[in-house]
Amino acid sequence: MTNNWKYLLFMATAFPTAAAFAQTGDAGRRAVDLERYQEAKSYYKTQLGDKKADNAYFALGDIYLKTDKPDSAAFYFNQGLSKNSKSAINMVGLGKVQLENGNKAEAEKNFEQALKASKKKDPYVLTMIAEAYAESANPTEEDLNKAIEYLQAATKRDKNNALAFLVMGDVYLKQKKGGEAMTSYDRAIQLDEKNPKAYLRRGQLYTSSRNYNEAEAAYKKAIEIDPNYAPAYRDLGELYYFAGQYDRALSTFKQYVDMSEKTPETRAKYASFLFLTKDYKNTLTEVQEVLKEDPNNTTMNRLLAYSYLELGQPEQALQAMETYLSKIDPSKLIATDYEYYGRILSKNNQPEKAVENLNKAIELDPSKPELYYELANAYANAKQFDKAADVYKAKMDKLGSSNTDFYQMGRTYMKAEQYQKADESFSKITESNPTYAYGHLWRAQANAYQDQTGEKGLAKPHYEKFIELASAEPAKYKDGLVEAHNYLGQYYYVIKPDRANATKNFQETLKLDPSNETANTLLAEINKSASTSKKKKK
Repeated sequence: MTNNWKYLLFMATAFPTAAAFAQTGDAGRRAVDLERYQEAKSYYKTQLGDKKADNAYFALGDIYLKTDKPDSAAFYFNQGLSKNSKSAINMVGLGKVQLENGNKAEAEKNFEQALKASKKKDPYVLTMIAEAYAESANPTEEDLNKAIEYLQAATKRDKNNALAFLVMGDVYLKQKKGGEAMTSYDRAIQLDEKNPKAYLRRGQLYTSSRNYNEAEAAYKKAIEIDPNYAPAYRDLGELYYFAGQYDRALSTFKQYVDMSEKTPETRAKYASFLFLTKDYKNTLTEVQEVLKEDPNNTTMNRLLAYSYLELGQPEQALQAMETYLSKIDPSKLIATDYEYYGRILSKNNQPEKAVENLNKAIELDPSKPELYYELANAYANAKQFDKAADVYKAKMDKLGSSNTDFYQMGRTYMKAEQYQKADESFSKITESNPTYAYGHLWRAQANAYQDQTGEKGLAKPHYEKFIELASAEPAKYKDGLVEAHNYLGQYYYVIKPDRANATKNFQETLKLDPSNETANTLLAEINKSASTSKKKKK
């Protein structure tokens, strides 16, 4: 599974795994593979009256479990056991529910009962226990090793078990053992070369190793085998997204949506994808449509808040965010939730709460530079400039420094009126990149504030260097050049009287900005004084 994909962070549910539903009827399995869950449920419900309905109950329970409805899942697993008290596979199902609820001890009791009931001989039971460990919320290395042991036992019982090799590949992938994972997927393909899911897994593995050409080929092979195989379109769309091919990404992902069942879950995935491609307007439209059918959908309530903020509607974003927070278990909040809440609070002039939430975001994901910038800005908005500067220092200590960091820190010191420290920060930029014009402009501004009368001329060399670097592109640097020439014009007019240099600089300003008041006024004074001087000489 491509759990590393960014958009999955928005999703409240996970996609089905390789093993799910593998020993049930063909029509039901195909419906699930195509993510047509209502169709699959209808199919399995027709089988509940059969004498051997164990797998149908398990399949129904697993659908509900994998679509984030553990209570409904437990109902069907228990129903399966009420029909057949020795149903090992439904004992596994109850164990999966316990793992979902974080109760590993109870889960393992159910697994032991399942093993006892099946005498450890049923490859499907062994595979499902392995899958349960592998797909638990935060599997430990011990959990994953247990999963491998169960899968090895399953393949020993049935060496042609393509299903077990698919799950084995998934487990190895979680262990970051890419070679072993690929070997397992290849073995599954050898056993069942017409199984699109095996090629899907290969594509996902190639994607995780950034071998995008091979990943694309694998997804297309899955589609060639089954042109209606929706998950391959989903992952291929994601691949195009991460390759920066947004038009192809969106059109491919739309094919996935069209092929999948028209449910709030499917539309939620599409809305998430729209959000990632920065189509916030259509994201909002899709979200609102989903919420009409499913008002408690946490994913959509999350994206509603996010989208309002991105569309520049902070008040609506705050209302939507507070609604979302009222609907979700706090333990399931992700770093992005705290990040957006912090940004929303900042836009709504609540800097203290913004700081609190941005700090939580960094605790959960200290690897995102933009979180530090947001937090520092929140501190600055609260006039806590020293804390803002400390945030930039913490970012540089943890993630390394960049010119962006020195710029942001310099601007913070400027707001704090600590101009010498601001100049020190900006000087780091000119040292590492001496031809970067703006770095010299920022140093000039910091020095101009340190020397507000201009008598020391602290800003002069920096403005001169800026003009030297920026004059080749006057349109690009217009505002900075106007500022620099006006400073030098006033310096030569007031501090170090030099009429020729003063005139030259004000004239350069007027070339860029003919209506500039400062340049026009002072140039007129210079010309007037020059005229008066000539008359006196006569």
